[in-house]
Amino acid sequence: MKNRILLFDTITDGHHPDYLIHLIGFYSGKKDVELYVSTGESFKSQFDARQKAEDNPWGDNVTFLPIPTDKLNSIHSKSIYLRSIIEWNLLVETAKEINASQVLLMYFDYYQMGILIGKKAPCPVSAIYFRPNFTENNNGVYPQIKKWILSNVLKSGQIQNLFCLVHALVPYMKGQKTQTQIIPICDPIKQFQISKSEIAEFKNKFKVPTDKQIFLNFGYLDDRKGMEVFIDACSTLSKEALAKICLLLAGPVPEYYEKIIEAKLAQVPDLEVIRCYGYLPAREVQICFKISDVVLILYQDFLNMSSVLIRAAMANKPTFATQTGMIGELVSKHNVGVTVDATSVSEVANELKAIINNGISYSEDNLKQLAEENSLNSFLSTIDQAIR
Repeated sequence: MKNRILLFDTITDGHHPDYLIHLIGFYSGKKDVELYVSTGESFKSQFDARQKAEDNPWGDNVTFLPIPTDKLNSIHSKSIYLRSIIEWNLLVETAKEINASQVLLMYFDYYQMGILIGKKAPCPVSAIYFRPNFTENNNGVYPQIKKWILSNVLKSGQIQNLFCLVHALVPYMKGQKTQTQIIPICDPIKQFQISKSEIAEFKNKFKVPTDKQIFLNFGYLDDRKGMEVFIDACSTLSKEALAKICLLLAGPVPEYYEKIIEAKLAQVPDLEVIRCYGYLPAREVQICFKISDVVLILYQDFLNMSSVLIRAAMANKPTFATQTGMIGELVSKHNVGVTVDATSVSEVANELKAIINNGISYSEDNLKQLAEENSLNSFLSTIDQAIR
């Protein structure tokens, strides 16, 4: 009998399409699997647009179940608690309609209230937990409520496997009285074979200097990413020091924040800046990391893991990172870069001077190991072994 697997996700931006595309590619063509993908109707056009460049297969065993945009907009306009219930019930109804044997809920974070008081799932459900919004030792009112809700969700019998991206909280969750399997999982990143001509074309397109250290700040460029602190630190450097570095900004940036960053950059005219604003194709993202010398992860008030660290490891590049949270712990523990108080302009400036003069000492072996542990194959095989 074939496994009839339903992938369910109501969000179609950020990392969400990537995760769906990875799983579609993994299960495409498998004769013992019928895969159903239920997400916003815009996903298919995204998939088609990326299919050729990223070599994404869509097998005959994959069926798309589009959720109309107006329906999604209506759901998303409601409070997070009501939305949780409505979306969970939609998952249950969809699973019943196709007689699913397994469901993979791609984003557990928003669904806990729905799981608790919504409809009963007709088949085993697994889920991916991205950002637990509490820490184990936080005893404030809201963290305690969140822990209570999670504990009851884990006892509800509705979730068979919970894949958690924040590995530090896995022991805590396993300590709850639950039959749910709590499984640590990596943040997957697909790697491509990039030719020398592609790299040369990119460097020419963005006028990348060959005589400077390239500092990359990648991702959704907002106030979490530490750009303001880095630019302020650069403003304290001498002209001679600034002449040795180049800042590469790569990724979407909100219009309001672009104005803030550009005003900051105008105060440091001797700092060369390459602006790759907006969505970048996956191959160009990989090139950004490949051509960089140092990857910036100077995140502000951020305790969780970041795929930027994994991308840096896959490109064998050291990181200049925040000392807090999982990022700081991993960078320090595995010696894959340097960490500082990312909120302190003086600390960032002092470390930046040291990097300009002496580079960063790091373990290439540990970078390689970190990359392997967080490979796309690791992500896919972890899920497949659990749900089949």
